[in-house]
Amino acid sequence: MRRNHASNSSLPLIFIGSITAITLLGRTNEGTHSQGQIPTCPPALAGGWTADFPARNVFNVEIGIAAQPTGHTAHFRSAGSDETGIPIWMDGDRLRFQSEALPISFSGTFSADSSSVHGFIYHGSDAIHLHLHRAEGEAVDVWETTWTPLAVPDETLAIDLFIEEDAGQQAAFLFWRDPRVGRPWTYGLQCEGNRVTFSEKNLGQVYSGEFDPDDDHIQMTVTAMGSSAPISFGRLDEGARTGPAPRVPGNAAYMHRAPESTGDGWRTADPSSEGMDTALLSDLVADITDESLTLTHGVLIARHGQLVFEEYFYGFDRDTWHDMRSASKSLTSALTGVAIDRGSIAGVHARVLDFFPRYQSYQNWDERKSEITVQHLLNMSSGLDVDDASRTSVASESAFQEQAAQPDWTRFALDAPVVADPGSHMIYGTANPHILGGVIEHAVEMPLQEFTEQYLLDPLGAERYRIFLDPTGRAYGGGGIYLRPRDMAKFGQMYLDGGVWNGTRILSEEWVDQSLVVRGRLENIRNMEYGYLFWHRSYTVGNETIESFEARGAGGQFIFIVPSLDLVAVITSGNYRNGRFNQPEEIMERYILPSIIEPNGQ
Repeated sequence: MRRNHASNSSLPLIFIGSITAITLLGRTNEGTHSQGQIPTCPPALAGGWTADFPARNVFNVEIGIAAQPTGHTAHFRSAGSDETGIPIWMDGDRLRFQSEALPISFSGTFSADSSSVHGFIYHGSDAIHLHLHRAEGEAVDVWETTWTPLAVPDETLAIDLFIEEDAGQQAAFLFWRDPRVGRPWTYGLQCEGNRVTFSEKNLGQVYSGEFDPDDDHIQMTVTAMGSSAPISFGRLDEGARTGPAPRVPGNAAYMHRAPESTGDGWRTADPSSEGMDTALLSDLVADITDESLTLTHGVLIARHGQLVFEEYFYGFDRDTWHDMRSASKSLTSALTGVAIDRGSIAGVHARVLDFFPRYQSYQNWDERKSEITVQHLLNMSSGLDVDDASRTSVASESAFQEQAAQPDWTRFALDAPVVADPGSHMIYGTANPHILGGVIEHAVEMPLQEFTEQYLLDPLGAERYRIFLDPTGRAYGGGGIYLRPRDMAKFGQMYLDGGVWNGTRILSEEWVDQSLVVRGRLENIRNMEYGYLFWHRSYTVGNETIESFEARGAGGQFIFIVPSLDLVAVITSGNYRNGRFNQPEEIMERYILPSIIEPNGQ
């Protein structure tokens, strides 16, 4: 799943051991110059720079709701603004309010006991889920929280800047040193003498300042979220490691134990008590730690309904969400099942165009468009020209995310030509599940992110997550949800248990069974077997062939569901554009499955 990011092939100047920064940080989205202007920067400005970014001063926002005699009001407070008495309006049972000074708004509901308010902060292209909790000792009822758009709430964060040639021109590239924060999209480098400016799209940052060649520093001001703060970039030493090590020295080895029980619904157990060979699990941790297995951020294993293995690397932990990329497509499959189970969609043979009465006509009209069904979207056989593996496909994910003429990506995809009869060819295209998200939204008559919250992620006990939005503000059905790995594992366990998590039925068993049936092979992606937005793969361990159903995302985001072994595994990674996308398959085949099958047997 791409995130509206332009790719860049140039390499940073700083190397990290044997792995370049392009490998470590997933350089998929950075660096463009402003249109029509070619920056001319001092030659001495080229190279790598680093700074401590004042994250708390720039991004932290206090959000609050207060009960008043005439209703409720809200407030936003940041280093650069203090808004109080913000009016709240009710939309059914949802309360909504927005900032006039900051680019954020909120939509949420009270919990049944009024102890909290949960909902979404809308910021840029994201809907970010959070809870406001009742404050103690206040004269009036107040619900509040501190929020940041960053995944890491640290006071300062290391950030690296590279200024180098890109496609024959000079460009600026930012990288957060901590891979948990994400990948910035830098653009618009301008120089006037020693005066330097550039911007960053994802978080709305603007950098402006002066290069001092005598002191060899760039003294700048960074502005975002209505706040400004000074930042000083010093030269980044060549050969410096610009990312964290997999583990802190002295804490690298696997400690054989049950994962911590946190009250989140997971029962935990020692892996050996569930028939797993801990020597192989120790080998797995060692090979991740010495970077033989590159950029693995987390590995979780559940056996017989209990979490038995939970290990994190590169600064990640159980409280840090992770970009699922296209593994989120499997959540869209689940949401389709919820809508069908509730009777909002008649079934998989419902015709897609019936759900879009707002579109009065379509480009590239073909009668076959009217024959596309929900099932065709679920198994990637719509027949539309949406081939993600083709550079010439009209509505590949790259095509619709990188164009600006049509902000409605659903409409863009439905306007694509029909290149095959619906149902005749299975061609992987992210536009299919994104259209499906629009089908669900129309059918249930509520925003897809709110439907996801109420009927999928709340029942799973997920509290912290982030949902990607298209330019029209609609949730992206094609991917981009950030979930904590334990919540990803809950999703897999729910499927393994026939649609039930922790005693709560979320999906019908019939839908779970239908979802995992192999519907054919994807012709453009390794000829892989595919179901309803789930992958299918067979693994060989000794003389055993093991069947696995999988949610998969770019960079190595995998949820494995293995019914024959009563096993769920989650692997999160940072292997973007380095050829290691399928490393989780290797981990599964070399370590996890053999730890069960050999020597202990099934």
